[in-house]
Amino acid sequence: MKLLRNTLLETFVTVAECGGFSDAQFALGITQSAISIRIRDLETSLGYRVCERGRGGFRLTEQGEIAYQKARDMLRSARDFDAELLELRNAVTGDLRIGVVDAVSSLPGLNLAVALQRFLQRPNEVRLEIVVASPIDLTQQLISGELHVAIAPFRSLSPDLDYVELCAEEHRLYCSTSHPLFDRPAEDIGPQILSQYPLCQRTYDMLVSPDLGLPEPRAVVANMEAMAMLIETGQYIGPLPEHFAKPRVAQGLFRELASPELCWSSPFSLATRRAQVHRRAVELFVQDVQAACAAVSYD
Repeated sequence: MKLLRNTLLETFVTVAECGGFSDAQFALGITQSAISIRIRDLETSLGYRVCERGRGGFRLTEQGEIAYQKARDMLRSARDFDAELLELRNAVTGDLRIGVVDAVSSLPGLNLAVALQRFLQRPNEVRLEIVVASPIDLTQQLISGELHVAIAPFRSLSPDLDYVELCAEEHRLYCSTSHPLFDRPAEDIGPQILSQYPLCQRTYDMLVSPDLGLPEPRAVVANMEAMAMLIETGQYIGPLPEHFAKPRVAQGLFRELASPELCWSSPFSLATRRAQVHRRAVELFVQDVQAACAAVSYD
């Protein structure tokens, strides 16, 4: 049910997020000509062009970029408003916008798939949106209201958010089969030896402590897949979550550079905005995540 929505703005936001009319027709379930009419009607109402379309391709105009941001935020607020009113009839409805960092599906202590399964097994009319971003970006999106809940290894805690610790992620340092250290005896590997080789790290979480005397990272990445790819070249050593690296180690592609000082643990927490009154969907999802994590800890 749409209590406070605007079809023209919804069409415009979908077109902007799909990057043009062609993909948007599948997301909206209408033809490109119908989309064109709606965008034209929106531009007539606003008095300016929101996008350029034609042989040169699709792009938002300068005014269109601003209009998109405002329309997206307004539509999210409208969906939340609809949900809050409909929850008065005890319905679980509206948007549930969840933020996570990458590579959490195999994190053993989290069991996010089980939490989602618990949530979705209830009768509901919830529209799920899952965003993958860095802990810093997730924090900002929680504070601004773009997300309802986020799960990440938050290093800096915001006074605007509430945190519930869920589990820990173990990290180790790795090299690939083509790296000079792959066949080196374990007793020979220490900070002094490691300092001779280029290091790669994540932009948002420099896990390898500078106290170990290792060099500044020669490469930085935004996610685990990129980190693994650089390690696989044989040109870098780098830290990875133990659960993420495990399949590559089992296949003989990666080797853990085992040493007591080369082990790190990142606590994972669930964060929500402190000031907001949580809707039923948010409350249920938080309960399901905590229950899924508790079930893992008892196994």
